Amino acid sequence: MAERKWSDLPSELLSPIADGLGLIELLRFRGVCKDWKSASATASAEIESLPDHEPWFLVYGENSECLLISNSGKKYSINIPELNGTTCLASNQGWLLMFQEGSMFFFCPFSHAKIDLPKFPHSKVTDHVAAFSLPPTSQDCVVAVINKDETNLELNMLYRGAKAWISQKCTRTRGTLLKFFKGATYLDGTFYFFDSLDMLVTFSVEDQKWNFFVILPPSNEKSPDIQELKFDRSMSHFIKRNMKEQLGLPDNVSISTCGTLVHDDYYNKVVLNENIEAAESKGHKKGVWMQPRFFQVSPNQTW
Repeated sequence: MAERKWSDLPSELLSPIADGLGLIELLRFRGVCKDWKSASATASAEIESLPDHEPWFLVYGENSECLLISNSGKKYSINIPELNGTTCLASNQGWLLMFQEGSMFFFCPFSHAKIDLPKFPHSKVTDHVAAFSLPPTSQDCVVAVINKDETNLELNMLYRGAKAWISQKCTRTRGTLLKFFKGATYLDGTFYFFDSLDMLVTFSVEDQKWNFFVILPPSNEKSPDIQELKFDRSMSHFIKRNMKEQLGLPDNVSISTCGTLVHDDYYNKVVLNENIEAAESKGHKKGVWMQPRFFQVSPNQTW
């Protein structure tokens, strides 16, 4: 009997194998041959987003060469030219919301899947943070980008299929208590925006209403006037994990990070944005926490 080559395995055997692979193994699997790549058409490295899996960290934006660190500390160099000169505003479920000179798009860095959005109302972003309700391929996806000036909050929202952003402004004086936003997330019809202190701003998509809260320290005392926060906050994720040393960054290099939402069987954790300054900075890096997923979309996919 003649030996069969691995590349000759039938797709009905290959596809279930590909579906159970993690990201790095899947990328290698797809590189074996054309048939293996075709057999993995529906694989998405879903195993990487299990509740007990911490997010990975991607350093990007300076040029096309990016550095990826897995949740086990392994490093990978990866070429992603689409991220050169961009800024990540949000990360969730393996999708990144990227901004570049007035343009905004969803991007999966490992498959290079890209979905362009209508032109954003601002040509630059400074202290903007963002969140999106569902993956951009969902018909119910809503994108929210918030920023503030001295007195006003401005929230720009984009609904799936819309051709233009909708601006919501809040001029309530309570907005003046906010310093700057450090992260955002979405749950059950409401966007949550966390500031650098202990303020929380929420916006209901259905009711189009703002609410302002103060986040209190944990306490065993219960009160009907106190609502339970539906998330745990990780405010120094990068620092606590000693990521600068893991990345091999010198002390004189600063880095700004974009957080993500980590799903858990019992409690969701919001990893907030960080800005790690360096004395006498000689350079600046950008990074993002993300679930290492692999999504493919049609080349003709539109928002």
